Amino acid sequence: MTDIILGMGEVGSTIFALLKSRGYACVGIDSDDGRSRNYVEGCSVSDPDILHVCIPGDLMGFESVVLGCVESNGGIRAILVHSTVRPGTAVSLQNKTNIPVVSSPARGVHQRFLEDMVRYTKFLATNRPLSSGLRDDIERRFKKVQWMSDTKTLEFAKLLTDTTYYGWLINYAQLTKTICDSEEIDYDEMWTFADEIHEFLGNRPKMHPGVIGGHCVIPNLSLIDHHTLWRIRAINDEFKAAKDRTD
Repeated sequence: MTDIILGMGEVGSTIFALLKSRGYACVGIDSDDGRSRNYVEGCSVSDPDILHVCIPGDLMGFESVVLGCVESNGGIRAILVHSTVRPGTAVSLQNKTNIPVVSSPARGVHQRFLEDMVRYTKFLATNRPLSSGLRDDIERRFKKVQWMSDTKTLEFAKLLTDTTYYGWLINYAQLTKTICDSEEIDYDEMWTFADEIHEFLGNRPKMHPGVIGGHCVIPNLSLIDHHTLWRIRAINDEFKAAKDRTD
């Protein structure tokens, strides 16, 4: 039995490494042939087991790519979506296939992705009952798991408690740094006022007031149909523009 990792970017290559380290046979498929692993372009995977979806959630034709992989590799038992996706994606996929769809967005910092995937609980959710054998097989791959009640809750959890929340925290650092600069006071000294409070309560995190870059926080805003949250991008753009003027 062979697991298929669809998308061999940072998430996919880490899932591939994790499963290989735990003794699972894996094939990595990517639009960039140079990143594919153990795969011959145009050939189906013999004896496929679990499909791990790791392509970008904002990819045009996301569902078509996933379903195309399913069609090309008959025998897949479950589709695990590790991508960060628009809420409702798992339900939409499930409506188009008889294969169980499981939501399981990846968590971790990219610089230490494998370490974080081993450290953190792997959250899972499905809207379709799984056989006990399939459920056990999925859990064995990740060892430390927790099931949520439904896929939409988990899809929103990834966006609202992880990347978007992180963006708001950095925004507040940007705003306070801007105020400190305008008032000619030291940002780091000012934040020492909150150090003991944060030590005891854990609710006054001091963040680095840098420009938000990368391909998680800002790009993931396109997956949320709640425009108030898009202020994260606007505040970040304003901070970047001000920083560029002073550099």
